[in-house]
Amino acid sequence: MSHSTLYNRLGGEESVARMVDHFYENMTDDYRVSRFFNDSDKKTQRSTLKTLVRAIFENHPTNTPEFKALLTHFFMAAFARFKDKERLPESGFAYFGYIIGQNNPSSKYLCDSHSHLLKFIPQDVHYDLMITHLNDSLQFFNVEASLITEVLALAESGRNALLGK
Repeated sequence: MSHSTLYNRLGGEESVARMVDHFYENMTDDYRVSRFFNDSDKKTQRSTLKTLVRAIFENHPTNTPEFKALLTHFFMAAFARFKDKERLPESGFAYFGYIIGQNNPSSKYLCDSHSHLLKFIPQDVHYDLMITHLNDSLQFFNVEASLITEVLALAESGRNALLGK
């Protein structure tokens, strides 16, 4: 069992899907972070998030074109105000890290469709809320403490990259 992926140890497709749905509902219902999400097609947003979570929990390498495509699909579904990439401005979220004064921008995997987030600059407090909602969702489904610790550590490991630190 020690060689089993986190995805399998959490119960596989059905269990992880329920946890993602619960987490996503809490995030989009929380006025402190819901402003980051667009209001369209929640079904696609959930579906792309589940696919991304599965790849992460199954230890898919994050530096591959396939993973970057999964990430872009989720960001397009959840955060983009335009779904048609051809309509997007040349400048945008790809320069997010530089605009807020970071030396190492985290947005290299993100596309211009996220430029609207510039006015909502995510901060540690927003990431803390995401961690709280994730923890609450895992506890809601009675996930064992050691797995919760593992999931939260994995989520925490993305903080600096996402926030451009």
